[in-house]
This record gives sequence, structure tokens and C-alpha cells, in this order.
Amino acid sequence: MSNPFFKNHGPIKILEILKLLKLENKNLDNNYKIHDIKDLFTSTKNDITFYHSKKYKELAKNTKASFCLTTASLKIDLPKTCIALIVDNVLLSTSKITSLFFLICSK
Repeated sequence: MSNPFFKNHGPIKILEILKLLKLENKNLDNNYKIHDIKDLFTSTKNDITFYHSKKYKELAKNTKASFCLTTASLKIDLPKTCIALIVDNVLLSTSKITSLFFLICSK
């Protein structure tokens, strides 16, 4: 279903996300493209997700996302296929990334 208020402006290169969050490049392919930001459960290989609470540990263990915004203490719950991007405030970082993907459309 199409959303009349928000439009996904992805894909976005991982390098842009790292710059926005002021994170160093951890030998990642700077041209790797992320298609969307999604929750732990619905994310796929081309998405970034976020993990901010132990309450979501089981979902984190099974996420299909390639990248995850999380804290140093929570990264151990992610699968090896998901690269942890360690941030101080997961929800604030999630908000910043979401603003890259979704802008309010004016019609």
C-alpha cells in the first residue's frame, strides 16, 4: 500500500549513513546500498534495523538485516550476518536514519 505522506528515497549508500552518525568506516564497502530501515522482524538483507532493548532479544537473534543500530552491550545478540553499528543512543540514531529515507511529501 502506498503512503501518501512519506516516500522512501532509498537506496542510500552505507557511507552516507556512517557519515550522518559520525561513525568510522569499519572496512565496509562504501558503495553498499541500503534500501530501507525496518524493524528487526520485517527487515531483509538489503535493510538496516535497530535494536535498543533486551526485550527484543529473540527478534534480534533472527533478524535478516545486513546492518543494525545498537549498543555495545546488545550487539552480542545479533546474528553473524548482521553488522552492528554501535551508537550511544539507538532511538535518536534511528530517527536520523529514518529522516534520510522518508521525507514528508508536499503535493
